[in-house]
Amino acid sequence: MITALRHFLVDSWLGRVIALMVFVSFVVLGGTFFGLGGGMAGLGGDTVVQVGAHKITPAEFQKAIQNQVASVLQQTGGSAEFLKTPQGRQEIGHTALRSLILVHEGELAGRRNGLNPGDETIRGVVFAMPDFQDPSGRFDPQKMEAVLGRNNMSHQDLTQEVRRMLYGSATLLAFGKTVQPPAQELDWLMNYIGHGAVVDMVRLPFSLGEVSAQPTDGQLKRYYQNHLWQFRQPEYRHARIVIMTAGSVAKTIQISDEDLQAAYRMKMQDPAEAARHNSPELRSIEVLAVTDEATAKSLAAAWRGGQSWAALQKQHPKAIPATLNDARLTDLPDEALGKAAFATPEGHVSAPVHTAAGWSVVHVLSVKPARHASFESLKDSLREDLANERATAMLKDRQRAFEEAVAGSVTLDKVPADIGAFPLEGSLDSHGNLPGGEPAPLPGDVALRQALIEQVFSQKKDEPPHVVTGPDGSAFAVLVDGVTPGRQEPYEAVQQAVKDAWLADARKHATEQRVTALYQQAKKEGLRQALAGQKEEAMLQKDEHFSRLQLRNDVPALILRAALEQKQGQTAMLQEGDGYWLVNVTGQYAESPTMMQAIRQRQASLIAGAYRNDLQETLGMSYTREAPPRHFNAALFSDVNERVLSMISGRLGQQ
Repeated sequence: MITALRHFLVDSWLGRVIALMVFVSFVVLGGTFFGLGGGMAGLGGDTVVQVGAHKITPAEFQKAIQNQVASVLQQTGGSAEFLKTPQGRQEIGHTALRSLILVHEGELAGRRNGLNPGDETIRGVVFAMPDFQDPSGRFDPQKMEAVLGRNNMSHQDLTQEVRRMLYGSATLLAFGKTVQPPAQELDWLMNYIGHGAVVDMVRLPFSLGEVSAQPTDGQLKRYYQNHLWQFRQPEYRHARIVIMTAGSVAKTIQISDEDLQAAYRMKMQDPAEAARHNSPELRSIEVLAVTDEATAKSLAAAWRGGQSWAALQKQHPKAIPATLNDARLTDLPDEALGKAAFATPEGHVSAPVHTAAGWSVVHVLSVKPARHASFESLKDSLREDLANERATAMLKDRQRAFEEAVAGSVTLDKVPADIGAFPLEGSLDSHGNLPGGEPAPLPGDVALRQALIEQVFSQKKDEPPHVVTGPDGSAFAVLVDGVTPGRQEPYEAVQQAVKDAWLADARKHATEQRVTALYQQAKKEGLRQALAGQKEEAMLQKDEHFSRLQLRNDVPALILRAALEQKQGQTAMLQEGDGYWLVNVTGQYAESPTMMQAIRQRQASLIAGAYRNDLQETLGMSYTREAPPRHFNAALFSDVNERVLSMISGRLGQQ
């Protein structure tokens, strides 16, 4: 998925041209837009901001936002979590607009310095674009028309963006290409991530604590008096609710097959969408790396002869082993190694491969073929996506019909379902829980659920229902027709619950005392020795490995942090969830040198890229001081940004 998107945005000329609409997401001007001066004098509602004589329109800004989302999807491996928060949405819009500004500032700088790419230059660039060439390498006008049509670009758009690309290359992109990160910085980073911790640890749940005696009635009554809130019945309200959301409206919308086919074609032409639904070939492999070709040939012959990977490691202790599960070609750190791994049939062993770090032999364990999503496989999700897109626009149109229906139905039983409204009925407390304690099945996200609960508990009993506008344009009406006041449960009615709570607290306290004693002993002689001969010894996990390169998800984050941050010989006592943990770091281990060399090369490239971006950003900021952006229309910015991201969120299923 990431490879496909990167190929489109980086490896193809057309991708570079389109990417220049938003430039590079990492190259930003910094700060906020409060520095944009001039107000909105002389501008209509069709300009987001002005750079020199150029006015950035909502349409141009919309394209920038769409490309910025594609860029972030590439960086996050297809995850669209950033669209779920207002902060994430604002950052997308700000970055897209800042990048647009920088593109136009580069153009202005080029013009100020006498750069003026002529028609012949632009024509030469266009004719040289591989996307517009036939198999023989000649420019194909029909292919160009087809590609431009798929990307909603005209000849004028292409000419304009090629000219901006040339300006950007001359005034910004070429700077910092020879920058290299300091060796000391890479050494520190490799040392930091190249060593893992060896840990002994034990988890002791609260329930292990032993209580020597049962509580007396007096103790239970004191516990009850000190914890009254634990034994109180909350107020419950019975309510009838009718809700209309974009999702409920979407269920009433019919989508034609023609629209579905068109949506499928657009999705497959969109690099971000195609990357989400199509996947390259994946391979699981075992690798043994050695320093010389002769040893590699011996390994390959023995491996093909039936010897196991584990046996070969014992015979060649200096060989460096590595495994990769479901790896893409781009996941392999060495190009030659990748070619061999993806050319070797499943179940076979490759010939020795000469890599940057020496010689390697690859055993291909399994192959998962590349996957391409068909129209039939996406048909249902396409129908849902299109319905959600249209529902967002229709929600406001149907709100008037919803208000009229609520006004004509005092008991909320005459609201028609065909407008996209649906009813709910039941009792709940102020936390949104049913009388049994489980959450009430309220629709929507946390914000809508909270709005519904607040309305139920602020509205008077039997008050006539009225329409309330909820989050994301949703609407609902509430009728509270029953109230059961909260009450304190008498001690006699909850005596068993009080006893259970008392015993749970006593067990936790006993466990805490026991763990504290073990902790004090472990600080002196180590956790393994402190537990030797003790009943908790069977629960000890010995020689567990923790690495910053492969973070474990089978332990809580607090424990993971303690394992990686403590010094060797230290023991920590931690409370997490319903238990206590003792974590003792007993040693360190070094990661594979072959893997670390590949990571070093990759990090050197990333850090150099970051330095180049910093240099380009500084240069871009100097351009903005020369020609400051003017007349920022904050209201139009927010409106376009929210509308476009809501549409994208609907397509990605993030609403």
